[in-house]
Amino acid sequence: MLEGLQIELNRFDWSGVSGISDVLMVFLSILLLIGLRQGAKSIKESSLSRDADILRWAMSEMDALKPKIRIITDAHKRAPFCDCVNIHVEEFESTWGNEELEAAQAVGVNLQRIGYMALHNLISRNHFMNIWGPMYLASWYALESWVKHKRLDLNEPQNLSDGAYSRMYLEQYAKYCEKNLPLPLVENERKRLNLPPLPKNKIFNYGLLEACLLPAEKLNVKRKIFK
Repeated sequence: MLEGLQIELNRFDWSGVSGISDVLMVFLSILLLIGLRQGAKSIKESSLSRDADILRWAMSEMDALKPKIRIITDAHKRAPFCDCVNIHVEEFESTWGNEELEAAQAVGVNLQRIGYMALHNLISRNHFMNIWGPMYLASWYALESWVKHKRLDLNEPQNLSDGAYSRMYLEQYAKYCEKNLPLPLVENERKRLNLPPLPKNKIFNYGLLEACLLPAEKLNVKRKIFK
Protein backbone atom coordinates (compact mmCIF):
# COMPACT_ATOMS: atom_id res chain seq x y z
CA MET A 1 0.00 0.00 0.00
CA LEU A 2 2.95 2.34 0.75
CA GLU A 3 5.10 1.06 -2.10
CA GLY A 4 4.15 3.93 -4.34
CA LEU A 5 4.72 6.61 -1.67
CA GLN A 6 7.85 8.68 -2.27
CA ILE A 7 9.14 11.66 -0.27
CA GLU A 8 11.09 14.12 -2.34
CA LEU A 9 13.00 16.30 0.13
CA ASN A 10 14.73 18.19 -2.63
CA ARG A 11 11.42 19.90 -3.35
CA PHE A 12 10.82 20.83 0.32
CA ASP A 13 11.10 24.57 1.09
CA TRP A 14 13.77 24.62 3.85
CA SER A 15 13.85 28.41 3.92
CA GLY A 16 10.61 28.43 5.90
CA VAL A 17 12.05 26.10 8.56
CA SER A 18 15.16 28.27 8.78
CA GLY A 19 13.01 31.36 9.29
CA ILE A 20 11.03 29.68 12.08
CA SER A 21 14.23 28.58 13.85
CA ASP A 22 15.59 32.13 13.62
CA VAL A 23 12.44 33.47 15.24
CA LEU A 24 12.70 30.87 18.01
CA MET A 25 16.35 31.77 18.64
CA VAL A 26 15.48 35.46 18.93
CA PHE A 27 12.66 34.63 21.34
CA LEU A 28 14.96 32.45 23.49
CA SER A 29 17.65 35.15 23.47
CA ILE A 30 15.13 37.71 24.73
CA LEU A 31 14.07 35.36 27.53
CA LEU A 32 17.73 34.82 28.45
CA LEU A 33 18.42 38.56 28.57
CA ILE A 34 15.35 39.13 30.75
CA GLY A 35 16.57 36.39 33.12
CA LEU A 36 20.06 37.89 33.28
CA ARG A 37 18.64 41.35 33.98
CA GLN A 38 16.47 40.03 36.80
CA GLY A 39 19.43 38.15 38.27
CA ALA A 40 21.64 41.24 38.10
CA LYS A 41 18.91 43.29 39.76
CA SER A 42 18.64 40.75 42.59
CA ILE A 43 22.42 40.78 43.11
CA LYS A 44 22.45 44.57 43.16
CA GLU A 45 19.64 44.73 45.71
CA SER A 46 21.29 42.13 47.93
CA SER A 47 24.62 43.99 47.82
CA LEU A 48 22.92 47.26 48.70
CA SER A 49 21.14 45.54 51.56
CA ARG A 50 24.44 44.07 52.78
CA ASP A 51 26.18 47.47 52.66
CA ALA A 52 23.30 49.10 54.50
CA ASP A 53 23.38 46.40 57.20
CA ILE A 54 27.13 46.83 57.74
CA LEU A 55 26.78 50.61 57.84
CA ARG A 56 24.00 50.30 60.40
CA TRP A 57 26.25 48.00 62.43
CA ALA A 58 29.06 50.57 62.34
CA MET A 59 26.70 53.35 63.41
CA SER A 60 25.32 51.23 66.25
CA GLU A 61 28.92 50.59 67.39
CA MET A 62 29.52 54.33 67.48
CA ASP A 63 26.29 54.88 69.39
CA ALA A 64 27.39 52.33 71.99
CA LEU A 65 30.85 53.95 72.22
CA LYS A 66 29.56 57.47 72.82
CA PRO A 67 29.88 57.36 76.64
CA LYS A 68 33.44 55.99 76.46
CA ILE A 69 34.41 58.50 73.77
CA ARG A 70 33.10 61.25 76.04
CA ILE A 71 35.30 59.90 78.87
CA ILE A 72 38.52 60.02 76.83
CA THR A 73 37.81 63.37 75.17
CA ASP A 74 36.94 64.97 78.52
CA ALA A 75 40.10 63.45 80.01
CA HIS A 76 42.17 64.85 77.14
CA LYS A 77 40.68 68.30 77.65
CA ARG A 78 41.75 68.21 81.29
CA ALA A 79 45.19 66.78 80.48
CA PRO A 80 46.59 64.63 77.66
CA PHE A 81 47.47 61.01 78.37
CA CYS A 82 51.15 61.82 78.83
CA ASP A 83 53.33 64.82 79.61
CA CYS A 84 55.76 64.08 76.77
CA VAL A 85 56.88 67.00 74.62
CA ASN A 86 57.37 66.39 70.88
CA ILE A 87 58.82 62.87 71.31
CA HIS A 88 57.13 60.17 73.37
CA VAL A 89 59.38 58.39 75.83
CA GLU A 90 58.90 55.33 78.01
CA GLU A 91 59.11 57.24 81.28
CA PHE A 92 56.23 59.66 81.66
CA GLU A 93 53.53 60.82 84.01
CA SER A 94 49.82 60.44 83.36
CA THR A 95 46.75 61.66 85.20
CA TRP A 96 44.44 59.15 83.51
CA GLY A 97 42.90 56.64 85.88
CA ASN A 98 41.47 53.17 85.39
CA GLU A 99 38.19 54.49 83.97
CA GLU A 100 39.95 56.51 81.29
CA LEU A 101 42.36 53.67 80.44
CA GLU A 102 39.54 51.13 80.12
CA ALA A 103 37.61 53.55 77.92
CA ALA A 104 40.71 54.13 75.77
CA GLN A 105 41.16 50.38 75.27
CA ALA A 106 37.51 49.84 74.31
CA VAL A 107 37.39 52.83 71.95
CA GLY A 108 40.74 51.94 70.37
CA VAL A 109 39.75 48.34 69.63
CA ASN A 110 36.35 49.20 68.15
CA LEU A 111 37.55 52.14 66.06
CA GLN A 112 40.41 49.98 64.75
CA ARG A 113 37.81 47.49 63.49
CA ILE A 114 35.64 50.19 61.93
CA GLY A 115 38.66 51.87 60.35
CA TYR A 116 39.74 48.59 58.76
CA MET A 117 36.30 48.02 57.24
CA ALA A 118 36.10 51.57 55.91
CA LEU A 119 39.59 51.61 54.42
CA HIS A 120 39.05 48.25 52.71
CA ASN A 121 35.70 49.32 51.19
CA LEU A 122 33.60 46.95 53.27
CA ILE A 123 31.50 49.95 54.31
CA SER A 124 31.15 53.30 52.60
CA ARG A 125 33.96 55.35 54.09
CA ASN A 126 32.39 58.57 52.82
CA HIS A 127 28.91 57.88 54.21
CA PHE A 128 30.40 56.91 57.55
CA MET A 129 32.67 59.97 57.55
CA ASN A 130 29.76 62.31 56.83
CA ILE A 131 27.86 60.98 59.86
CA TRP A 132 30.57 60.06 62.38
CA GLY A 133 33.76 61.60 60.97
CA PRO A 134 34.06 64.45 63.52
CA MET A 135 33.60 62.10 66.49
CA TYR A 136 36.02 59.56 65.00
CA LEU A 137 38.58 62.30 64.48
CA ALA A 138 38.09 63.65 68.01
CA SER A 139 38.62 60.14 69.37
CA TRP A 140 41.92 59.86 67.51
CA TYR A 141 43.10 63.24 68.77
CA ALA A 142 42.34 62.13 72.33
CA LEU A 143 43.96 58.70 71.85
CA GLU A 144 47.01 59.63 69.78
CA SER A 145 49.45 59.85 72.69
CA TRP A 146 47.97 56.67 74.23
CA VAL A 147 48.48 54.83 70.92
CA LYS A 148 52.06 56.08 70.62
CA HIS A 149 52.91 54.75 74.08
CA LYS A 150 51.21 51.46 73.29
CA ARG A 151 53.54 51.15 70.31
CA LEU A 152 56.50 51.94 72.56
CA ASP A 153 55.45 49.14 74.92
CA LEU A 154 55.38 46.73 71.95
CA ASN A 155 58.79 47.92 70.65
CA GLU A 156 57.21 49.34 67.51
CA PRO A 157 58.05 52.58 65.72
CA GLN A 158 55.78 55.44 66.73
CA ASN A 159 54.83 56.53 63.21
CA LEU A 160 53.08 54.62 60.42
CA SER A 161 55.69 55.79 57.93
CA ASP A 162 58.33 53.97 59.99
CA GLY A 163 56.39 50.70 60.13
CA ALA A 164 54.09 51.09 63.15
CA TYR A 165 51.34 48.48 63.24
CA SER A 166 49.30 48.80 66.44
CA ARG A 167 46.04 50.69 65.82
CA MET A 168 47.24 51.47 62.29
CA TYR A 169 43.74 51.39 60.77
CA LEU A 170 42.44 53.69 63.48
CA GLU A 171 45.10 56.24 62.62
CA GLN A 172 44.83 55.79 58.84
CA TYR A 173 41.07 56.35 58.77
CA ALA A 174 41.36 59.27 61.19
CA LYS A 175 43.86 60.85 58.77
CA TYR A 176 41.43 60.17 55.93
CA CYS A 177 38.72 62.04 57.84
CA GLU A 178 41.15 64.85 58.60
CA LYS A 179 41.98 65.19 54.91
CA ASN A 180 38.43 65.00 53.56
CA LEU A 181 36.23 66.70 56.15
CA PRO A 182 35.70 70.45 55.70
CA LEU A 183 38.69 72.30 57.13
CA PRO A 184 36.62 74.53 59.49
CA LEU A 185 35.10 71.38 61.00
CA VAL A 186 38.54 69.81 61.52
CA GLU A 187 39.89 73.00 63.06
CA ASN A 188 36.88 73.18 65.36
CA GLU A 189 37.56 69.65 66.66
CA ARG A 190 41.21 70.50 67.23
CA LYS A 191 40.30 73.69 69.06
CA ARG A 192 37.76 71.83 71.19
CA LEU A 193 40.52 69.42 72.28
CA ASN A 194 43.06 72.20 72.93
CA LEU A 195 45.17 71.33 69.89
CA PRO A 196 46.90 73.88 67.62
CA PRO A 197 45.61 74.50 64.08
CA LEU A 198 46.93 72.34 61.26
CA PRO A 199 50.08 73.77 59.63
CA LYS A 200 49.38 75.46 56.31
CA ASN A 201 51.89 73.32 54.43
CA LYS A 202 50.17 70.21 55.78
CA ILE A 203 46.80 71.45 54.54
CA PHE A 204 48.30 72.13 51.10
CA ASN A 205 49.83 68.67 50.93
CA TYR A 206 46.52 67.09 51.91
CA GLY A 207 44.85 68.91 49.02
CA LEU A 208 47.40 67.62 46.55
CA LEU A 209 47.09 64.11 47.91
CA GLU A 210 43.32 64.15 47.59
CA ALA A 211 43.44 65.52 44.05
CA CYS A 212 46.22 63.31 42.69
CA LEU A 213 46.53 60.11 44.68
CA LEU A 214 43.36 59.16 46.52
CA PRO A 215 41.15 56.88 44.40
CA ALA A 216 37.42 57.37 44.21
CA GLU A 217 35.46 55.29 46.67
CA LYS A 218 34.55 51.92 45.21
CA LEU A 219 32.85 49.20 47.22
CA ASN A 220 33.74 45.53 46.72
CA VAL A 221 30.60 44.72 44.72
CA LYS A 222 30.84 46.38 41.30
CA ARG A 223 27.34 47.77 41.01
CA LYS A 224 28.00 49.81 37.86
CA ILE A 225 27.77 46.75 35.63
CA PHE A 226 24.19 46.19 36.80
CA LYS A 227 22.89 49.61 35.81
